[in-house]
Amino acid sequence: MLTWIVQLALFGAMLIVPLYLQGVMRYSALETGWILMPQALCAGLAMPISGRLFDKIGARPLAFAGLTVISVSLFVLSGISVDTPLWKIILCVCFIGLGMGFSMMPLNTHVLNSAPRRLVSRVTPLTTAAQQVVVSFAVAGLTGYLTSRIAAHAAGAGADANPLGAVVAGYGDTFFLSACIVAAGVALTLLLRKPKQQTEGTPGADKPDPAMMAGH
Repeated sequence: MLTWIVQLALFGAMLIVPLYLQGVMRYSALETGWILMPQALCAGLAMPISGRLFDKIGARPLAFAGLTVISVSLFVLSGISVDTPLWKIILCVCFIGLGMGFSMMPLNTHVLNSAPRRLVSRVTPLTTAAQQVVVSFAVAGLTGYLTSRIAAHAAGAGADANPLGAVVAGYGDTFFLSACIVAAGVALTLLLRKPKQQTEGTPGADKPDPAMMAGH
């Protein structure tokens, strides 16, 4: 579940932030790509560090710290307004990238370590498929929520209000929803336990599963 929350935050940020930059701030697609590049760079810098720390302290501290950073960044973005400077958005995006780098790899490795070794070949594709399904629902859910909140703010603003204000308020509500979901993930990280060590001498552990051999 925690990996799904990380995926939701990642693809939610990758979808909602570019929409805001292009639809509200009127940046081009190329300019938006340059603005979001620091997120990928920060994630790339954090992943090797989290990989080394994972072997020493495990997944729980890294996941807790990473998701906390993501949640705080999304909460900051939820207060976005028409006058929000670009540097503030870039800073939040950078911290989201750092949070992704510190939480995604340890959580994925924790899932694999928790599975019996003979079932790892099944767990990997199942986990990947489940993440793709969650991402699809996340994108559809966040965009639907964004549209509904923009419509609600526009209806309550009146005819003389600036329509851009309703759009920005809808984005703020969507960021707030994402932040709340990630905050729930922060609480769930406290439930993580170190997986049991798989014994080398388990009978049948190294024997191939007949079901896996079907059709070969």
